[in-house]
Amino acid sequence: MWWIRILFAVLVLSTLVLALLGWQTGNARYWQWLKKIWKGGFVVLLLLLLFFFLSRLARI
Repeated sequence: MWWIRILFAVLVLSTLVLALLGWQTGNARYWQWLKKIWKGGFVVLLLLLLFFFLSRLARI
């Protein structure tokens, strides 16, 4: 499941970059973007897992 590793890497890198920008600039806009990215990433991860398990069930 290589796509989970890629998604996790993107989430971690975006978290580090946006957290650093938000901390350095003190701008709340970066924290809002960070929340949106995490919510979006979580939804995408759930949909991919659902698709993966449904495709496994279809093969049985």
